[in-house]
Amino acid sequence: MSRAIVFSGDETWEEREFPEPDPPSGGAVLRVESTGLCHSDVDHFRGNIHTSWGGAFPSVPGHEIVGRIDKIRPATAAQWGVEEGDRVAVRELVITPDGNRIYGHDFSIHEGSGLYGGFGEHLELLPGSKVYRMRDDRPADELTFFEPLSCAVTWVKPVRKDDTVVIEGPGHMGMATIVAAHAAGASTIIVTGTARDRFRLDHALRVGADHTIDAENEDAVERVREITNGQMADVVIDAASGSSATVNLAMDLVHKGGHVVLAGMKDGPLEGFHPDWIPTRRITLHPGAGIDTEHAVELINAGMIPTADLLGDTYPLDRFADAFSHMTERTPEHDSIRIALTLC
Repeated sequence: MSRAIVFSGDETWEEREFPEPDPPSGGAVLRVESTGLCHSDVDHFRGNIHTSWGGAFPSVPGHEIVGRIDKIRPATAAQWGVEEGDRVAVRELVITPDGNRIYGHDFSIHEGSGLYGGFGEHLELLPGSKVYRMRDDRPADELTFFEPLSCAVTWVKPVRKDDTVVIEGPGHMGMATIVAAHAAGASTIIVTGTARDRFRLDHALRVGADHTIDAENEDAVERVREITNGQMADVVIDAASGSSATVNLAMDLVHKGGHVVLAGMKDGPLEGFHPDWIPTRRITLHPGAGIDTEHAVELINAGMIPTADLLGDTYPLDRFADAFSHMTERTPEHDSIRIALTLC
């Protein structure tokens, strides 16, 4: 049997047991080693799925998945370039005959084996899945960072060598954006947050930020002007979730002809935004969308990402309640840059 956490969609969850799956034709079975937790998992818990096609409940959540190939047929192994026992990262997006699906978000437990999320000891990998070999010399919980990094490497596409980059929001996606911007060649990285983010702002300096700004108690525009000798930022990446106020601030932090990437999910409509900012200041807006798992894994395998410093806290599956509480009820005294589950 295989244990898994199941979200019902009404802010309740339970641990359940499922029969261990067999590999489907053209697919495989993964023995999950570790899965990272993400704010979208909190939304999933509350019944909200961030996909255009909706979602399904009850379901096994978790999409930042690292594990080892447990069962795979020879023809599929040859096609995928992996063997049983190989450690792999799983791209969350899988292309099925019915369209795009996302592991850990929109598979019901009543579909197939039901094991289509990373908060379970096994994951059924469907035909159309993509997996990428990962290094064996690091703990699996560190390596789950590949998934937020796979988003961040697409967010930093406007970044050029020696650019000054401002990253709004020091959450785990903000941390991913720091290391992605560094890998893209940024020379100065500034991270903004709030007083509640003090622990995370301090940690941002540890993983590659050059400056941090508490935007509640400092004038962020004046601080960026001071840091850049009046030049302002080449690229501003809004990785903050929650308030939409960071969008307007991003427009004030970027110089004329600069780039703003809108990535963080917001709670409501944007107020106070002036569309004339775009043509009069020649600002280019970019959507923070897309994933490049292959590039993220390449950076980690090459040793370019400080995965140990980006881990945070890890819990075993039977302490899922503690892990989820740590993530959803954080305080300045009880915070973590990331949370991960270990499953074996």
